[in-house]
Amino acid sequence: MLAILLVVVGLVLAVVVVGLAVLPFAVVPGIVLLGYYVAVLRAVGSGETDPPRFRDWRRLFADGLRHLAISVVYAVPLVVLAGLFLAVVAAGGEVEGDAAEIGVTFAAVVVGGLAACYLLAFAYVRPLALANFAREERFGAAFDLETIRAAGISKAYALAWLLAALVWFVGATLEGTLSIVLVGFFVGFYADVVRYHLYGRGLRAALGETDPTPSTETARGSEEATQRSVPRIVLPEIEEYDRFAARTRSIDRERGWADWETDRRE
Repeated sequence: MLAILLVVVGLVLAVVVVGLAVLPFAVVPGIVLLGYYVAVLRAVGSGETDPPRFRDWRRLFADGLRHLAISVVYAVPLVVLAGLFLAVVAAGGEVEGDAAEIGVTFAAVVVGGLAACYLLAFAYVRPLALANFAREERFGAAFDLETIRAAGISKAYALAWLLAALVWFVGATLEGTLSIVLVGFFVGFYADVVRYHLYGRGLRAALGETDPTPSTETARGSEEATQRSVPRIVLPEIEEYDRFAARTRSIDRERGWADWETDRRE
C-alpha cells in the first residue's frame, strides 16, 4: 500500500514539475505576441504603413506585459460584476418564499445586465486604451480618460471598431475551420494584426491626426540637396563685338601679331 502511495505521489510531483518547466515556453510566446500587437499600434501611430518586424524581443516582451496589465486593470470591474452575479445566483437557491425569489431574480437580472454592458464597454474601450498607450509611449496614457472619451465617441473610431469586430469574426471562423490543416493560427494572427491596425487608425482619425508630411523647410532642403547633386551647367557669356575687338587687338599688339582684320579692311 505504501509503495502504491509513493508511486502516485511521484507521478503527481512529476506532472507538476514538468508543468512548471513547460509553463514559460507556453506563456512567453503569448506575451511576446501581445507586445507585437502594441508594436503594430505604435507603427500606425507614427504614420508607418508597413507592419513591424519581430526584432527587439526584450521590448516586445515588456510591451506584452504592459498590454496584459492594462487589460487586467480594465477587466477588474467585469470580474467583480461576474462574481457578484454568481453570488446572487448561489443565494437564490438558499432563499425561501416567493418574494425572496423574485428579489433574487431581479437582482440577478440587474447584475447580469450590468456585467453584459460592461463586457461590451470593455471590448470597445480596451483597444482604444492600448492604442493611446502605444501612441504616447506612456503607461498612464492608457488611462487618460479625457482622450479616450473624446476618441471613443467619435464616428471614426466607432467605424474602425465595427470593421475590426467583423475582421475578428471572420478570422475566428476561419481559424477554427482551418485549424485542422495547421494554418488556422496564421490566419488568426493575420486577422489580429489587421484588427489592431484598424484600432490605431481609428484613434488617429478620431484625434484629427494625419500622416506626417514634410514641412516647407524639409522640402526646401531636399530641393537644395537635389540641385547640389546635379552638375551645374554654366553657359559662356557672349561678349560684345567692340569690346572683343579692343581686347584682342591689344593682345595682338603685345605679342607682335599682325591685325589681319584691320589689314583686310584697308
